[in-house]
Amino acid sequence: MDDGVLWGQNARCEKGPADGSGSLVSRGIASIRPRQLMRGGRLFGEMGYRLGGPYRTIVRRNLEFAFPSWEDYQIESVSRRAFHHFGMTLSEIVQCAHLSAGDILSRCRLRGEDHLNRALEAKKGIIVVSAHLGNWEISLQYLACLFGRRVHIVVRPLVPRWLDRWMSHARTRFGNHLIPKRRAFPKMLKAIRGDGIVAIMVDLSSRKQSVVVDYFGHRTLTSPAAAMLAARCAAPILAAFTLRNPDGSFTIEVSPPVAIQRSGDLAGDLRCNTQRIAEIVEKAVREHPDQYLWMQKRWKDYYPNLYPGYRPRSLPLRE
Repeated sequence: MDDGVLWGQNARCEKGPADGSGSLVSRGIASIRPRQLMRGGRLFGEMGYRLGGPYRTIVRRNLEFAFPSWEDYQIESVSRRAFHHFGMTLSEIVQCAHLSAGDILSRCRLRGEDHLNRALEAKKGIIVVSAHLGNWEISLQYLACLFGRRVHIVVRPLVPRWLDRWMSHARTRFGNHLIPKRRAFPKMLKAIRGDGIVAIMVDLSSRKQSVVVDYFGHRTLTSPAAAMLAARCAAPILAAFTLRNPDGSFTIEVSPPVAIQRSGDLAGDLRCNTQRIAEIVEKAVREHPDQYLWMQKRWKDYYPNLYPGYRPRSLPLRE
């Protein structure tokens, strides 16, 4: 049996655990209709927008930096909608922990399934790269339910600990496996070599073992882990983004495999291929800026003054 196979090749799971063992509370949360959930999440996001001054500043600064040609009303509009989106996403994550596999399958639509199927047939493992765009959590559970295969998810620990425990349970309830980000590469490598699926969020800034990429016309740091895995294992890299539809359903868009450069210069290849991944993420974010998590200090390493009150732990990098 291949690593990661839970219920058989391409088995589509129609039933699954509902968190809380079918309790009234669990069933009540699961029964909330998507449009109702969106309305509640939008209200929560509006409260965050009005009360979360520091985060509102980060969002505005990021948008002004990424879209310098935008007028102030555009920055204001997308900032508010980004908070609404975040509120809806949080509400959906809570509900998702109570949905059955059948509920999750019915809530999502997959575009580009043929790219996934071909990658699965090649039996070289799959590297899925994504970003904090749309609802990034539900897609990982969807893939486990759709294909009957666990997804190895690279994660950063959350604080407080009770939140990390809750999210870990929610992410693994259909068989997925979590790989802590610290010293994750050997475990990712093992999963890929066992024909597993490894999912990596590639839109976070990190000074450790990172490469410089151009993102929205500005330098920032990004982990080359996906490019390194592809270099070591010849596994395909597929970009996948989960976008919310107006009715509260989701469309998971999977791109064709990323064109990987293999010139023999490992350092140069890592920079080139990581840049290609960053460009794919940027294109998706440009198409749906109001569904992106702009609250992170994405350019803090080279432009710390972009974020009022931010004090870097070490000297800022030079352009």
